[in-house]
Amino acid sequence: METTKFTNFLKKYGYWVILALAFVLLITIIALSVNSNKLELKDATPTQPVSVEEVSFAMPVQSTSVTKEYSNSALQYNKTLNLWQSHKALDFAAEEGTDVYAVLDGKISEVTYSYLMGNVVKLNVGNGMVVVYASLQNDIPVKVGDVVKKGDVIGKVGNTAKSEASDGAHLHLEVWLDDQNVDPSLYLDLEQK
Repeated sequence: METTKFTNFLKKYGYWVILALAFVLLITIIALSVNSNKLELKDATPTQPVSVEEVSFAMPVQSTSVTKEYSNSALQYNKTLNLWQSHKALDFAAEEGTDVYAVLDGKISEVTYSYLMGNVVKLNVGNGMVVVYASLQNDIPVKVGDVVKKGDVIGKVGNTAKSEASDGAHLHLEVWLDDQNVDPSLYLDLEQK
């Protein structure tokens, strides 16, 4: 008699029982993977920027000034988006059409358009470092795979970054080291500007 009740229960609700067990198993797997990722991140040592003695950038644009400093945690007001946010880049004011230069020897790893960043060129300079140039004009003279030398023209200043359109024409410069954003001013002699 007990077997019949159990069999009837399985016939009636078996699908839902299996579905519930699968859901519990899925949640358990997700929870375990999130916890293991947290442990890996906690144990990881932060990447230190390549020392300034090892790397010294050429200026990416001439006759210009920094209009927006790098800030990892301090908030800066973005007029275009009407919000306060960190700014993990340096913005250089310059007239539209001003030449933009490779800060180091390297290889062009990406030439793309992003609605928020505008026209973007990524320059892989080795040792895990990638320099990102954004808000460039449309006529980009380099393509993926091109090898450039420090000081070569890789684009022109534009105003294509929709996220910073109120700032006018400028170069938005980011530096990434081992997939972590770092302050570009560490590698630039801004005193000369």
